[in-house]
Amino acid sequence: MKLTTTLISGALVCLTLSSCAAGSPQSVPAVTQTVTQTATATVTAIATVTAEPIAPVVVAAPTPVAAVPTTAVIPGNVVGMNAEALDDDLSALGFKKVVYNSDTGKTVLLLSNWTVTGIDNAGVEQAVDKAVVVHVTK
Repeated sequence: MKLTTTLISGALVCLTLSSCAAGSPQSVPAVTQTVTQTATATVTAIATVTAEPIAPVVVAAPTPVAAVPTTAVIPGNVVGMNAEALDDDLSALGFKKVVYNSDTGKTVLLLSNWTVTGIDNAGVEQAVDKAVVVHVTK
């Protein structure tokens, strides 16, 4: 019976030790954690510039702009001219409004097809903003 008592005692000791071990702190397993960081670099550059003195700028006096005429003389010798050629001449003189009046009552569309038979106020100085009336025929 002594052997049985020893075995029972050993078992109790073993149970006691295991219950004590259950209450004791256990070792914590090692945890590996991977952290990825992105680094941003800021670069500050300092430059030294040596400036040469600036040469003085010479500005020429502005050239006078030709004044736009406010009046012009209506040409007098225009009978027999092509209407398109007369239109170019009147535009060069500065006239802005030219009215073409057909002797036959037709509408004047293509000036190169018409011949000048007369012009109102020939040889008279007139404001370039006022209409010039040209009479034409085909």
